[in-house]
Amino acid sequence: MRDEKIYMIPVNDAFSVNCECAFCYLENNFEKQCIEIVLGESVMEVDARIETNKKGFCRRHFHMLLEQKNKLPYGLILETHLNEIKKHLEKLIYSNFSAATLQQKDGFIKKLLGNQNLNKNKLTDLIQYLENLSVQCVICERIQARMKNYFEVFFFMWKNQKDFQQKVLSSKGFCLHHFNELLKYSLNCLSGKELNNFAEKICKIELDNLSRIYTNVCDFNKQFDYRNANNTVTEEIRNSLLNATEKLGKYK
Repeated sequence: MRDEKIYMIPVNDAFSVNCECAFCYLENNFEKQCIEIVLGESVMEVDARIETNKKGFCRRHFHMLLEQKNKLPYGLILETHLNEIKKHLEKLIYSNFSAATLQQKDGFIKKLLGNQNLNKNKLTDLIQYLENLSVQCVICERIQARMKNYFEVFFFMWKNQKDFQQKVLSSKGFCLHHFNELLKYSLNCLSGKELNNFAEKICKIELDNLSRIYTNVCDFNKQFDYRNANNTVTEEIRNSLLNATEKLGKYK
């Protein structure tokens, strides 16, 4: 590709891969990099630990971190993150009883549950903290920022490089999640005839590839009919359920 800049390489390479969604390919690869970074040298970096202590991870990324072979970095992250949560919960629950003994705190819990107004206010604060905690994820935030960059690079290349356009139009389309994201970004990155032309072409390849997958799934199901027992099954048909799942449900 002529005049290819270093920031274009990942996007260009992704559309050279035989997959159901180039953006899933990009996101999956970057997610793996993030896991490695979190459990790598960043474990000992103060700023990185402050971030993981405060925000933690979503359920998916907690489990991905747990599945990695090197357990100590994850253990260190959990130690300080749990301590951060414990301190915040103690502050929310015992905010007026910081110097109380454990017995006094137990009494406070009974008082809290016995006072409807106090109970409601305290529980509202507690619920808000837990909700904020549950929607934060260090890795998800990094992925979102990187994917925004990938989409912006995509549209820069789409507008300026005809050979990249052709590569996109020869692809297998996108998962429905990234197809939606692509259309949303197009509203900000394109306008007028350029937007109309893009939408027409992208929607066509998406529909064409959904039809391809639908046909393959139908053919896959037909193989369970005894009358088709001796039929030759192509690799495309054998992989149809996986491909359909990737198309419908993103890579996650």
